[in-house]
Amino acid sequence: MSIDNILSIYNLATPEEIEHGVTWYSTAYCECLSIAEDLGLPIHIVVGVTAALSPNNKWDRNIENARTLCTAYCNGDSVESFKVSTYGKMKEKAWRIMGENPDYAETKAILNGQKIVCFFENILGENTCTIDGHAYNIYHAQRVGLTGSISIGKKEYATIQTAYQQAGLSVEINGKTLKAYEMQAITWVTWRRIHGIK
Repeated sequence: MSIDNILSIYNLATPEEIEHGVTWYSTAYCECLSIAEDLGLPIHIVVGVTAALSPNNKWDRNIENARTLCTAYCNGDSVESFKVSTYGKMKEKAWRIMGENPDYAETKAILNGQKIVCFFENILGENTCTIDGHAYNIYHAQRVGLTGSISIGKKEYATIQTAYQQAGLSVEINGKTLKAYEMQAITWVTWRRIHGIK
């Protein structure tokens, strides 16, 4: 069963990997909150900008890009006045979020991509999970190269998310079951170590 595939990787996690996975999204939230407080912005707006700028962007650059874009907008600078480490369309989405100041649901509608919507939800504590190529491989107990970009349809994406939710419910840490995104984060760092992925 695919839940067993997820749990088999979880069971190989070191205590440090478990701690890293459990705290990753709450740490990301705190980094977004710092930007929100510094600039007087709603937290969901900053998280929306961060999620929009996340494709093919390492986290340290992602959060730095989010701060740069939010600051530029608040200072009245133009969208052309700075660079980000992701696609131009994603930069436009992030800028649109700043410009429209949408509510929570409207921010998700602007993001409009299953991975980046889930990333937004996860930073804000919703019990979904972001299914990237590694999460897909863990679920299927296979190692398919990611260069061709695995395409996951909506139905399969939802099925894999449910499996991570169920896997999380079967594990308790400090008297609490894991959220789907915590299980995904733990298995993600463990998988990368096992396979020597940088």
